Amino acid sequence: MKSLVLTTLIATLPLIAAPAFAADEINVSNGISTAGAPLAAHGVDLVTLVNDGNPVDGFATHSATYDGASYYFTSAANREAFEANPAAYLPQHGGFCSFGVSVGKKFDGDPDQYLVADGKLYLFLNADTRAAFLEDVSATSETADNQWSKIKSIAVGEL
Repeated sequence: MKSLVLTTLIATLPLIAAPAFAADEINVSNGISTAGAPLAAHGVDLVTLVNDGNPVDGFATHSATYDGASYYFTSAANREAFEANPAAYLPQHGGFCSFGVSVGKKFDGDPDQYLVADGKLYLFLNADTRAAFLEDVSATSETADNQWSKIKSIAVGEL
């Protein structure tokens, strides 16, 4: 009986946890952070990245959860700034590579490869995808926005 209960619990856990990230709408790390949700933005403090142009790892002690993902910050003040206005700091396209999204793919977004343009944070897979995006920021970001509306709810493995 104990085995049956354990098996049933294990079988239902994916059904309970799956709705938050069933379609890979936010680029998160595997596993669960100390805040109880998957870690986004590779743990980099988005407030420091946007405001200072410096990708610095945040700390679990200063974490915030937004839209089912955890974000780490270097200080309580940065966490509070994020909580007051998440849209000012969240990366575009769920934190996936914005150039990849422009071509209909969800590649990992690396906070070491980023761009802040027109008050928006864009992450990229690598220096090459960043450079490709920079060739025409306006057109590529518009294409990425249009593609994102089509692929946002599609699982990474289905693209």
